Amino acid sequence: MDDLLPISAFSRATLISANTLRAYHESGLLEPAVVDPRTGYRGYRVAQFGDAAVIRSLRELDVPLAAIREVLAARDPAVTRRVLAEHRERTLARQAHIEHVLHLTEGLLDDPAAVTPATVTERTLPSFTAYTITREVTEEEFPGFLGEAFVLLGRHRAAGPPGALFPVEYQDGPSPVTAFVPAAGGPETLPGGRFAIAEFTGPYADMSAGYRSLGVWLAGSGHAIAGRVRENYLLGPGETASDQDYRTEICWPITVQE
Repeated sequence: MDDLLPISAFSRATLISANTLRAYHESGLLEPAVVDPRTGYRGYRVAQFGDAAVIRSLRELDVPLAAIREVLAARDPAVTRRVLAEHRERTLARQAHIEHVLHLTEGLLDDPAAVTPATVTERTLPSFTAYTITREVTEEEFPGFLGEAFVLLGRHRAAGPPGALFPVEYQDGPSPVTAFVPAAGGPETLPGGRFAIAEFTGPYADMSAGYRSLGVWLAGSGHAIAGRVRENYLLGPGETASDQDYRTEICWPITVQE
């Protein structure tokens, strides 16, 4: 057929590997003009050079495939500008996060004790009744879930700060997280007992420092974690202008390890 190129020649002409072209085909980002159902032969037309060049340029900027698909579907300069502006904002946020991680890494490697400053105390806490909402969520979904849950739970008259319960063991995938607000007559009773507690001040993204403090304390205590980990949000969004002032109690239920 006229102006039809095999995948090898199209790959060389566009400087996109054949493996990547196959992946773009499977994802629907850049489909061949023809595919032989018997041999699987992929053929591309010269008119597809433009799409391939746009994809290659945007991928060099790490623009997500979904955003590139939107650009190609719209074929509208205004859409392209919007997509690139949104990507720029994500890039700047990632750059700020990288700078933060670099600063944290330098501190951890230089003096690990200096970045685990939270004081850990042992306290006995009473059980209490609460209204709760539980959902399976990933770490990235924690803020969204908790924000939605606390709006719903805010209909009840709270008898203390809101909080959340997490599994004993940290999980990479979705895990059950329970948002709660203490309330008289709430339908669920959350257990009391002996807790190791670290009060952390600062953004939620930095709360790992409080968890490290509890880990250091637990390692030398002879105790073990006895149940779901609890976070009490003493001061949070809407209550202070800066996330640097957020205050969170991280509470680990403990028992003597045999």
